[in-house]
Amino acid sequence: MYVGLPHLFVRFWNCNMNCHYCDTDFRGPYQEISSKELLEEIQTQIHTSGPFHAISLTGGEPLLWTKFLKQILPDLKAAKQTIYLETNGTLPHSLREIQPWVDIVAMDIKPPSATADRAYWAEHAEFLKTAAESGKEVFVKIVVTAQTVLSEIEQAVALVAGVNPAIPFILQPVTPWGAVKERPSAEQLEQWRATARRQLNDVRIIPQVHRILGVR
Repeated sequence: MYVGLPHLFVRFWNCNMNCHYCDTDFRGPYQEISSKELLEEIQTQIHTSGPFHAISLTGGEPLLWTKFLKQILPDLKAAKQTIYLETNGTLPHSLREIQPWVDIVAMDIKPPSATADRAYWAEHAEFLKTAAESGKEVFVKIVVTAQTVLSEIEQAVALVAGVNPAIPFILQPVTPWGAVKERPSAEQLEQWRATARRQLNDVRIIPQVHRILGVR
């Protein structure tokens, strides 16, 4: 949704999923720092490289670290920073814990044919309802592969439409990585876009720009 605008990324270690196409070593090497040290580093980056459109919490899955987030987010909001949460959309109870300090929720829907993981439809439904009812800005992104099937797109679209058809819905074609060898075709993307557009007001196709830029 905000591609092209500068963000400061805070990347959190570990994830509760193991998506087939994931290009992040989310259980690899990490630097353990205190909340005070992180806040100081964020302020340094703001002063040297900012201003930023938002502070982007990403991972891994940042909602695995709600206790830590509750230590830093009040200070970031007091400093008038916009907080952007990038999440796999499977931990609604964790979202509720930090919701007061989040401005933008970028929620994934994870179709099992693309992730090679189990289905999370119930968790996604509760998560989206929780995010939407908070009154915060929310949009949904679904990474699609050549193996993604139309019935999963239909299910994802119905899930979003059932909460609010005005919620933006982004189809993101995967960049081949690791076990994933091919991206979806233009014909697949157009079929999925047309399917989503029948029920949703705002449907977009946005590539994985970080891969185009060589950033992981």
